Amino acid sequence: MSAQQLLNDLLEHLPLRVYGRGAVLTLLREMGFVVKNKTPLTVLDVFRDDESGELVCKLTPDGTGEFTAALSNLKLDIVHPLYRKVKDYQIEVLNKIFENNTKM
Repeated sequence: MSAQQLLNDLLEHLPLRVYGRGAVLTLLREMGFVVKNKTPLTVLDVFRDDESGELVCKLTPDGTGEFTAALSNLKLDIVHPLYRKVKDYQIEVLNKIFENNTKM
């Protein structure tokens, strides 16, 4: 599945409930939010980054503040109909990053 098709699918399912990973949780904690890996975040919009082409989500942890995070740093509920497509996309992104790093 192309990133563009996944973007279109994600836009049809907004708002989305997701969960942060690693750097996203660290950033939120630095911003003063009390979050854990099971704290739900709400995706308000999804777009493609102009430089990397990655899918980026505009999120809110509490309905007031907003920030952005790459879709590859977020987790979708396993019961969500797009879970497998998002997971496959994340694996694809990680493989591309790994390939680029091994070429250096």
